[in-house]
Amino acid sequence: MKKIAIIGPGAMGSLFAAYLENAGLDVTLIDHDKERAARLTATGISVKGVRGNFKAKVPVITRASKLGPVDLVMVCVKAYQTTEAMEQNVGVVGPKTSVLSVQNGLGNLEALSKVISENNIIAGTTTLGANLLSPGMVHHAGDGDTIIGPISVGNSERIADVARVLESAGFRVLVSDRVMESIWNKLFINVGINALTAILHVRNGILLDNDASRTTMDLAVAEAVEAASSQGMNFDLEQTQAKVRQVAKATSNNRSSMLVDIQMGRKTEIDYINGAIAKAGDAPVNNTLTLLVHALEATFAHRHRQD
Repeated sequence: MKKIAIIGPGAMGSLFAAYLENAGLDVTLIDHDKERAARLTATGISVKGVRGNFKAKVPVITRASKLGPVDLVMVCVKAYQTTEAMEQNVGVVGPKTSVLSVQNGLGNLEALSKVISENNIIAGTTTLGANLLSPGMVHHAGDGDTIIGPISVGNSERIADVARVLESAGFRVLVSDRVMESIWNKLFINVGINALTAILHVRNGILLDNDASRTTMDLAVAEAVEAASSQGMNFDLEQTQAKVRQVAKATSNNRSSMLVDIQMGRKTEIDYINGAIAKAGDAPVNNTLTLLVHALEATFAHRHRQD
């Protein structure tokens, strides 16, 4: 695999780009912001965290047409940006290009398939922990597994190639024919933790410190398990709730990405997490959490204005 393009200079995109570049691979990061792209190209990406500290000089461009078709595209933008990002950068996708999504939430694969062929798309999810301290500065908070798998038949060779590339940069990769189960398992965690931490303005572990937030978390996850069941994905409710609580404990000092977005006045991925559960059926808890996060988005200026 010769050329890799990563769409999105956020925490996960920057983390993958830095490690792949550090492993000697030909990586280009794609960013829609010209000023930031120029700055990142000049300064490089600094990584601090569980594997030590290093800096990688990753070229950052804004026009995919300059790069042309590559071997692997990693999509690391927010879920609500997927369609637009792929449309703007479709020039990096050729007939033999593998396009891997490692994004949060539901709907990303469907969004990609509106722009490119399903034959190009590889489904994925990751339990890596990363936070963007500032543009080009990433905190690698925790290692984890990156699970990838097919959404269409006949992609086994592509998937094996992608796994080898990621493993060469030190990532733990699992190839699975049941990758959608892994995507749902990550969704359950995000459903239980992200919105509540954003609404309460607390780190993950605080959710376990009182009955009210623990109960709300359990109810949100229960609705998500029911939504998965309606789509033919069956999960054990008590085990799933216990896993979400376990993750909240293990990441007790972390600020969820949704909490950070709310604190920074940015749009969140709520519609693709709790909102996706609310759309799937009768899910009053997730619907309420979705509405409250949207209310937080809408009232940021009021909370931060100088009276």
